[in-house]
Amino acid sequence: MSIPFRWQLSDANTEAQIAECMEIDGLFTDLTFPLDPVYERWTLLGCEPSGRLRAAIGGAEPSWFGNLILEAPESWSPVDTLESLLDVRIIGHRPAADGSGRLDVEIEGHREPDTANAGGSVAPGIPHWLLFDGDQPVGECRAVAGLFHERPPAWPPGPPVTLRGCRPGPAGFVEAEVSHVRVDGTVHDLSWQQRIVGQVIATSPSALGDGLVDVALDARVPEPLAANERPLWDMWRAGGPAEPDQWAALDRSGRYLWVQTAAVHRRRAPDKPDGTVYHLDGRHVTDLDAFYCAIGEAINGPGGWFGGDLFWLHENAVTGGGGATPGFRMIWHDSDVARRHLVAGYDRKSWTAAVTLDGLVAYLGRDGVQVELR
Repeated sequence: MSIPFRWQLSDANTEAQIAECMEIDGLFTDLTFPLDPVYERWTLLGCEPSGRLRAAIGGAEPSWFGNLILEAPESWSPVDTLESLLDVRIIGHRPAADGSGRLDVEIEGHREPDTANAGGSVAPGIPHWLLFDGDQPVGECRAVAGLFHERPPAWPPGPPVTLRGCRPGPAGFVEAEVSHVRVDGTVHDLSWQQRIVGQVIATSPSALGDGLVDVALDARVPEPLAANERPLWDMWRAGGPAEPDQWAALDRSGRYLWVQTAAVHRRRAPDKPDGTVYHLDGRHVTDLDAFYCAIGEAINGPGGWFGGDLFWLHENAVTGGGGATPGFRMIWHDSDVARRHLVAGYDRKSWTAAVTLDGLVAYLGRDGVQVELR
């Protein structure tokens, strides 16, 4: 079978198409998703804890707390100073060294990488931190020891990018941008994390066919895709899943990647008529990402997408554009599987409170979806 042209090279200034290409080198890394988070130990200095934090500190043994949010006082910009510490455990505490009667509290957790302060390397010059459990205040502290330092990049930039098997081939040295071409022929711009823009620095005859060329760019992918995403992209490049539930054999991380790949490659089509009833196959819904796989296929067929998080689930259910006219009815078959697995607790994939079956049904109901459990 011939390799389809799934990549487009365009002039970054005029958006004119330069070439269409079969393959790309440099987009995928040898790393796999998910990366194991790095747990660190920190000390909350000069603390006055309250609420759940005080209760957790008061125990004789180390205790799990959950997510701890650090914010600057209101007079400072929370955008510049907010820090999120995830899966926090209280290790111990002692009286503050300054004799103030406050506490120094030892904690363990991992830092959310997308929060501010120069990637966690520079401590902001603020007088103290306010501490929150979600939106509930749980005290304050004067400083945090050990939190602010340089860290190696979790996802280093990829190697130089080369497009292979291109026609007709760019002429001259031009600044070019790479886009992905979906199975239905629509052009999909890559996300900011994978955006590829650079000068064409060389072309050479391609081994993929007579008259085709390979195009080298002086560009690297900011955050390459994971190695375990490549087989999914190759499946969609060949036309996409032909049967439903091909995601069922994957573990939760693989199902997450399935949903992300389905989003990138999805076929655009009008929403189905009002009154259409959708049937969700619940036999394999043993985690939240399995639910996103299943609802995507219930509405849009094998490999379909209807959101990969609660935000996009809400957007598609309320505003349309995801394949179903808002206010639709969905029959959830074998819902007892989800009843056993989607239970309350702490979700160490999303690093938030776990989403339960009842919570999902209520969430969809508020968005006008009529869910019938069977």
